[in-house]
Amino acid sequence: MKKVLCPKCDNDITFNEDRYEKNVSLFFVCPYCGKQFNVSVADLTDNQEISDCGFIVVLENSYGYRQELPLFMGDNIIGRRSKGTEIHVPIETTDVTLARQHCVINVKKNKAGGFIYTLRDFPSVSGTYLRHERLGKKDRVVLENGAIITVGSTTFIVHFAGVQDNED
Repeated sequence: MKKVLCPKCDNDITFNEDRYEKNVSLFFVCPYCGKQFNVSVADLTDNQEISDCGFIVVLENSYGYRQELPLFMGDNIIGRRSKGTEIHVPIETTDVTLARQHCVINVKKNKAGGFIYTLRDFPSVSGTYLRHERLGKKDRVVLENGAIITVGSTTFIVHFAGVQDNED
């Protein structure tokens, strides 16, 4: 079962994606607000490519709960989830110091087939911090697996694709 969010009212709509062929566009009518929208089944079932690029873990704090959000190839705009704001990695939080478009993690492949992760501020008012050091307006920093990033009062950890974390 998959969930899609209504773009108007943000309510979940659940459906069985196994019933549909790949690369088919599905048409939904939100039962809560009546909004009509469509979603491509390929966007929902091609999670292998998305999860193969790693993910971030947003740590639980007074503003929000723990979240795991996938990264994908290219620019991943990270920010506070808000209707009408175009971001790729939406963090659900009430942290007003986290901008709607706060920072960007770029994921690309190197010549050896591995991934390179770089971080930059969007720019934001409260700044983006890598291990307690604020990034400058034009800084581009190459990340390591397990990098700790703070945006506003929210902290997350970057986990690379195919890398096991040490649990010592």
